[in-house]
Amino acid sequence: MSKAQLWKQRIFYGSTDLAGNLIWQIVGLYLLFYYTTVMGISPAFVGTLFFVVRIIDAFDGVVYGFLIDHTHSKYGKARPYFLWFGIPLGILTMLLFFNPSFGGNKIFQLAWISIVYTLFSLVYSGANTPITAILPSLTKDPDERTNLASARMVMTNIGTAIIGAISLPMVAKLGGKDAEKRWMIWGIFIGIAIIVLFLGAFANLREQDVQENRAEDAPEIKGHLSIGESLKGAAKNKPWVTLSLCFILLQTFWVIRMQTAVYYLTYVYRRADLVGAFNGLVIVAVIGNISIPFLSKFMKHRNVMLLSMAVFAVGEIIMDFKSIPFLFAGNIIALIAMGAAFSISFVMIADTVEYARSEMHIDEPGILSSVPMVGAKLGMGFGGLVSGWLLSWGGFQASAKIQGAKALFAIRTSFVWLPLILALSILVILFFFYQLDEDEITSAKAVNTEALDDDEDI
Repeated sequence: MSKAQLWKQRIFYGSTDLAGNLIWQIVGLYLLFYYTTVMGISPAFVGTLFFVVRIIDAFDGVVYGFLIDHTHSKYGKARPYFLWFGIPLGILTMLLFFNPSFGGNKIFQLAWISIVYTLFSLVYSGANTPITAILPSLTKDPDERTNLASARMVMTNIGTAIIGAISLPMVAKLGGKDAEKRWMIWGIFIGIAIIVLFLGAFANLREQDVQENRAEDAPEIKGHLSIGESLKGAAKNKPWVTLSLCFILLQTFWVIRMQTAVYYLTYVYRRADLVGAFNGLVIVAVIGNISIPFLSKFMKHRNVMLLSMAVFAVGEIIMDFKSIPFLFAGNIIALIAMGAAFSISFVMIADTVEYARSEMHIDEPGILSSVPMVGAKLGMGFGGLVSGWLLSWGGFQASAKIQGAKALFAIRTSFVWLPLILALSILVILFFFYQLDEDEITSAKAVNTEALDDDEDI
């Protein structure tokens, strides 16, 4: 591949997660706020809704992974899902912020919100599970896979920065004085962007026949297993199980932090005017993203994640010093650490997929690559539940400009201390339980690549 082709692939691969994160971030950053302050819905109901839907669809990523493993089309295995689910995801994004009053009937309104949110969550998995699953098929070069994972997270954080920085200013300028109308128009813009980005990725990405070539080189590899056999194999993959648990914790504290940032700035610091700038700082996470190809050459992937969690914890502590400069400095430190953490986690998932193949003789990348989606769903469920119920426990009142001491404590706990505790939990779990010889994995990849190159020469 020429350099121009490599960069084209990186950009369009990254655009898939840019699309996914436009909606993921608007849901994570503002949907709880929108439902509670614009729609006037109880935080306890919203938190419970988030949790129940996450339980309903927590493992749909596994199902989509299984379907990807068994998909055979002229477009490949994972690529067609960008077409099949990208358009519905854009439409459902619009519907999330289109909420009819139903003549003032609250029950109908809550039912509508619940149905749309559930459908959105199911379709989101269908569009995003193939993003991780397609990675092994885009290139045989392990270094280029790291570059693709890094490019993906750079685009992810661009999307996150866009949503965090301009959502509230844009909403303020749209639709006059009607808050519901303003959010609806913004939802339409985001939905259209999602559709365009997924269609662009579908049109420009190409899967290589890596898996078929590997099967010829290693006929003992077991593929096309039943979903039960695939899950049994995954359960025996100890590095994968450990990483899955850590990914759920990672997503949980990240969702809690995202959902309560606007509350923290608005009510603890009483600086709602800083929300856009604060959330827009997520662009600095790109520094963490682009550091991964460099760090992974000198440190084991596990150690990069350990370092990321330790640095994140430092940033969280600094933010609670009750000073605007410390608040922003701590946020920058934490976001850079999270950029590195998310980037290296996708590389680690690829390591566990390769481990399953080389050590367990199982080649089912779709199932194993569903970890991010399962983790994201469970994380959003637990995070939404904790955020909503903590606000209710604290006596949060959407109509009050000044919250009580208990409500402020609930907000601080959600934004600073719970993420800190869960990050340190990940650090401990990985340190003691994640054991995977990356040197052997790298050697196995090199051998496979060399064998494939020899076949191509023939």
